[in-house]
Amino acid sequence: MFKNVLIATDCKDGLQRFGKCLDALHSNGIQRLVFLHSLIWKDDDIGLPEDPTPKIETKKAQFRQLLGTIPEGLEAKVLVQVGQPVDLILKGIQTYSSDLLITGMGIHNLLTEKLFGSTTVELLPRLNIPLLVMRPQLLAVFTLEELRLRSRHLFRSLLVPFDFEEPRRQLLSRLGQLLPGTSQCQSVTLLYVVDPGARRNQGTPVEVLKRKAEADLAQVVGPLSEQVQPLQVRALVRVGSPLQEILATAAAEDVTAIATASPRVGSFWEWSVRSLTGEILRQSWHPVLFFPRGSLAQ
Repeated sequence: MFKNVLIATDCKDGLQRFGKCLDALHSNGIQRLVFLHSLIWKDDDIGLPEDPTPKIETKKAQFRQLLGTIPEGLEAKVLVQVGQPVDLILKGIQTYSSDLLITGMGIHNLLTEKLFGSTTVELLPRLNIPLLVMRPQLLAVFTLEELRLRSRHLFRSLLVPFDFEEPRRQLLSRLGQLLPGTSQCQSVTLLYVVDPGARRNQGTPVEVLKRKAEADLAQVVGPLSEQVQPLQVRALVRVGSPLQEILATAAAEDVTAIATASPRVGSFWEWSVRSLTGEILRQSWHPVLFFPRGSLAQ
């Protein structure tokens, strides 16, 4: 599924702790792991610019100590560079042909994101590989034993919110290409949420909407199951607020990540038309495996 991973960390988000989990990550099928840390140099036009070399070497030494002994068969690299995080991340992905990017992003709302910015959201329109978003608050409370266990099961059980729209259909098609033959994933759950308050559903009994959703999902689950066997694929239909039901189902069904896709997240249009995927990215405590538009057409 994913063999070549780039972890972008500011060393405050907890992602650097994956450096102590190399054996577990390697057992999960990862063959190359690149840790990228950016040092932002600010030129205040006063006096001579500060030489960043000592800071770079200090940070590299900290990473080398963190990584310790690298397992045989795993290539692990550390990049500490001066520049804007988004530019350095994109360059790192291209240089090392990464097939997955891991970043940290705290729980927040759309307004906070627009006011203070988000490196992760800024990256989305420019990425052509999937992105795994982890919560710094969650990583901070994991013991090392818990983090190693999580490293072995990053993608073991995926929850895929599904609504029959084209981006989600493309996501299923992409998963159908990625999942066969992988040991990183064992089960995929498709979730459709019937929202009685949606305009298109008003006037139709909930039971009718639910039966139709179950029938439509069955037509999707069948072909996907054949494509990704022996992985377990199942469908669930819930009734209520889509965001609340998705987050509740993720907890109830013991999933390890929510997989989703949307072309609108982080765009100007999200101000006028809220993106459910965007809200999942901002509010889910579960890791979110997000597929940008550029990662679907492969």
